[in-house]
Amino acid sequence: MPAVALIHRYVFRSAFITSVGAVLMFAFILLTGQIVKDILSLLAQGQLDLIDSISLLQKLLPFVFVYALPLGLLTGILLTMGRLSAENEITAMRAAGIGIFRLSASVLVFAVLGAALALVVNFHYGPIAKTEYRRELADIVEKNPLGFIVEKTPIRDFPGYVVYVSEKEGSILRDLYVWVLDDEKRAVKYMKGQWGEFKFLEEQNALELVLHEGSSEARSRENPEDFKGSNFADLISINFEATGFMVPLDAILGKVTFQKKLDWMTYNELTAQINQFERDVQTASGEAKNETLSRLSSAKMAFHEKFAMGFSVLSFAILGIPMGIRSQRSETSANLFLAIGLALFYYILMMAVGWLDGMYAYQPHLLYWLPNIIYQGAGMWMLFRSDNGSRRRAAISTEKAKVQM
Repeated sequence: MPAVALIHRYVFRSAFITSVGAVLMFAFILLTGQIVKDILSLLAQGQLDLIDSISLLQKLLPFVFVYALPLGLLTGILLTMGRLSAENEITAMRAAGIGIFRLSASVLVFAVLGAALALVVNFHYGPIAKTEYRRELADIVEKNPLGFIVEKTPIRDFPGYVVYVSEKEGSILRDLYVWVLDDEKRAVKYMKGQWGEFKFLEEQNALELVLHEGSSEARSRENPEDFKGSNFADLISINFEATGFMVPLDAILGKVTFQKKLDWMTYNELTAQINQFERDVQTASGEAKNETLSRLSSAKMAFHEKFAMGFSVLSFAILGIPMGIRSQRSETSANLFLAIGLALFYYILMMAVGWLDGMYAYQPHLLYWLPNIIYQGAGMWMLFRSDNGSRRRAAISTEKAKVQM
């Protein structure tokens, strides 16, 4: 086998092994975050058993790879190229006549394969996993809505409310206290019921808490914490036989906005949605047309975001190769922090583009490609500089050798 082929296989194998380890590490970190956010609290409240928890983790695993793949491959490439540079293996390859571009070919092939895998995950496995995960969480709440209620503990799972229950007897709640909060988390209304019950409203996909035989007190919304003077005189207190409030399950499990639903769609679903909006724009007029254009823009943003995130693997590789060589570090921690910093800046740029959602007149979906252009442009410039620099140094060494002879 030619020496160049052996070198390419060696570099490819090193990058592959290191990247797989980094992807698994970041997947574990992201998965742990989701466990703490969603699953642990439900497990502690008795909403979940061990089997349901494992099932949820299996459904969530493909989704975390949407972010773990680009970050893991960037880390693997930085670690591989940094180690090769620190151990002078790249210097030896240059001395053998192998330039930076030829040396990087195997890593770029690996990055292209990674980008293809990321696109499959972004457009198929990730959306399906996220949808099934949320659906199963909703089913768990539907089967046991009282699992959110813990005796003698303030419950803050219901946005805009704080609930306190003295005793729970099956489906009946005794001595209920409910505080209604404003946008600044101040109590503007207080309700107390001798007993109450939860109802699941299937059509509305929501939970309703009904209080019986109680009273309520409404406070001044301008200054609800002032109990003196005119504000105290304005307090309204009434008795009731039954009253309640309704909370959508989406608000409990994480608010599902229009954009998020688009993010959970597969490639075929997104393209069908975009085609439908484009047809609707042709027939709509006035405010309806503006609303349809806004939805069309959101659908295009979700589509281009998924594509751009898939190609981020290639962008990270093109930038990671020269940065790994220039860092000349074999330490895992230094390259790990470098990878996290580069990825963090990339995701900040992507988030900034997302803030333009709704400004359809400016075609904001095309801006999702700007971070990739920046990273690939910077990477190619650094690669050219590294390659030209090595050639100049080789030429200078050759001239010195001729002079000495």
